[in-house]
Amino acid sequence: MNRRLLEVNPQYHAITTRLFLEDRDAMPQEQRALDQRDALLAQRNQLRDPQLHALLAALAPLQRIGKQAAQRDTALRTDSQDRMLHDDAQAPAGDPGDRPNHLAQAYQDAVDLLETLQDSAAPCALIQQLHCLLHDYRTLLA
Repeated sequence: MNRRLLEVNPQYHAITTRLFLEDRDAMPQEQRALDQRDALLAQRNQLRDPQLHALLAALAPLQRIGKQAAQRDTALRTDSQDRMLHDDAQAPAGDPGDRPNHLAQAYQDAVDLLETLQDSAAPCALIQQLHCLLHDYRTLLA
């Protein structure tokens, strides 16, 4: 999808520049080219956005773990309280044995798709959130 947009973009920019310089509306053929690019953008975003949100949702437990670690670092706790926080952070919402594999797979999927998501002009705030979650995962492994 991004490749098709890259092919259409020079034509789009040439048309919009010409329309601006000539201070006129698009002719039917020009309008079709503009509409084609708009349709490609909409299709790309329809595919990209659910994929990005799914990655963020799959990695969301890392946010909770990071917050609990920050709380643990800022407050004095007994050993048993630390163990409870650690156990809560490690406990999955569903199957206890599946969580590490789920996070590992979500991490790998995010790493594999990150460049594509960035190239597709995904919202910066969501890309930044994904970067933070990837960092949290690497920190968790360390």
